[in-house]
Amino acid sequence: MSDIVHINKPKRLIERGLTTVEYAIGLLAAATAALLLLRIFSDNRFFEMLFDWVVALFNVVSSGGGFGGFLGGLFG
Repeated sequence: MSDIVHINKPKRLIERGLTTVEYAIGLLAAATAALLLLRIFSDNRFFEMLFDWVVALFNVVSSGGGFGGFLGGLFG
């Protein structure tokens, strides 16, 4: 019986190390995503492009073209 416990102990230690690595990779991914979002939202070109897109959407909808005309203008 003690042999079974002894065999399972190294596996449990390995799994504990893998959990630590998984947390480290998760933290690295979260930090990368945060830096990417910071870069996107601190860039004025992103907001200018978004603003132009919203204004164009309002112009098309207010002129009676509806969303079909707007999407055709974007992808056509």
